[in-house]
Amino acid sequence: MEPRLAPILSIQYLRAVAAMLVVFSHAGERAGVDFQIGAAGVDLFFVISGFIMWVVVRPAVTGGGAFLRLRLIRIVPLYWAVTLGLVAVASINHAWMPNFDTTPANLAMSLGFIPHFDPSGHIYPVLAVGWTLNYEIFFYLLFAASFALERARRLPALAAALLGLVAVGLVARPEGAIGVSVTDPIMLEFLAGLLLGEAWLRGRLPGAGMGYGLMLAGLAMAAAQHLGGWHSDAWRVLLWGVPALLLITGALAVEAAGQVPRLGWLRLLGDASYSIYLLHGPLVGPVMRLMPGAPVAVYFLAAAVVSAIAGIVCYWLLERPATRLLRRGVARAPRVATT
Repeated sequence: MEPRLAPILSIQYLRAVAAMLVVFSHAGERAGVDFQIGAAGVDLFFVISGFIMWVVVRPAVTGGGAFLRLRLIRIVPLYWAVTLGLVAVASINHAWMPNFDTTPANLAMSLGFIPHFDPSGHIYPVLAVGWTLNYEIFFYLLFAASFALERARRLPALAAALLGLVAVGLVARPEGAIGVSVTDPIMLEFLAGLLLGEAWLRGRLPGAGMGYGLMLAGLAMAAAQHLGGWHSDAWRVLLWGVPALLLITGALAVEAAGQVPRLGWLRLLGDASYSIYLLHGPLVGPVMRLMPGAPVAVYFLAAAVVSAIAGIVCYWLLERPATRLLRRGVARAPRVATT
């Protein structure tokens, strides 16, 4: 089982921020409002994922198989439950889910985390937000493979693999969905999280003052990008990935100095962030339809509140109990000291 560590509060808080940014992004799409910067919540998630794998999960397991079992238990059940639940709704009345492609092939590849083109030409699974999980699962496979190496060689090997894949993509320009996905520069955000995790473990983060400065720099970069309208998927890792890295690094530096407050409600949102992320898509549309003519700010707030409540309820009643139940069948791994 994964160890019980003292929580890294700043990471939990930023998971909450990332989830709500994505909610606002999709609410903006529904309302016809430009809040594309909210999609940068995904970049926050990817950097955080690399950090968590290196700092929390890696020391808790002794092999790649155990690592994969733990990660699949954490990711798969809720994703499958939400996907199949929405497919069931669409099968009852397709008008309720008009954008759902529920053909057997699409569903099978979606549940198998295999990148593929949907009918509109996008690399989206049945549950559109699941595109990020395709990247996560591939990263987990690379990470699991690294356990075949000595501990000291794992991080250099992962760095070489991720950098090499991105280099291949830039040179070969693959056209298939799998090739496009595994060579996407966004994979470098996982590497940034890994390196940040190593810096955390070695105590090489800057002081609190520099930490606040890094957070402000990250926010300023993101704000400038949004206000200037500068965005390109080809440069996403720089336009959104770098601000995400600065923000997370700064928050961790502040926490290392003991200056992060305990905010129970924000930690709860962080705990439920995965449920919020998976559930919010089908909710923001109905919320808007129930509020015709409402000011955009009111709609954004309502979408956030509904998504947060639904996610928290799902976390309490489904995600957490299911994860605990499934982990009982996994051999207990040695615990490590609190981070």
